[in-house]
Amino acid sequence: MNSPSPVAVGYVCAPEGAGLDEQRDAVTEYARAEGLALAQVVTDRFDTFTISQVVQTVRYHDANVLVVAAGARLSTARPRLVHELEPDGASCVVLGHTPDATARRSRLTDTLPRRATPTHTATEEVATTETVR
Repeated sequence: MNSPSPVAVGYVCAPEGAGLDEQRDAVTEYARAEGLALAQVVTDRFDTFTISQVVQTVRYHDANVLVVAAGARLSTARPRLVHELEPDGASCVVLGHTPDATARRSRLTDTLPRRATPTHTATEEVATTETVR
């Protein structure tokens, strides 16, 4: 007896036309090549879907994989999608995304300016004098 195929949900985002069709074809082809049962392709023509809505669709279909087209708006939100999907055991694949093995996750604190280390320390006499006044 064959085991059921893993379930996938696709996400595409582009105005009507060739861009939308190309993204949909890429998602469909990927699912076929990977042996995924494509439950739904979320089509975001007006760039209005949120991460929560897409994740909810994945949960609704009990999908194992979210397949995001490379040109879709949410393709840049892959880390957040992964974070939201992990508790449900689902993963996120962005077509055309090749993770750099040497790149590390950036943190908010990496972008904040560093404090300058003091070039001198106050002597005990100066510290005592300043606190007495």
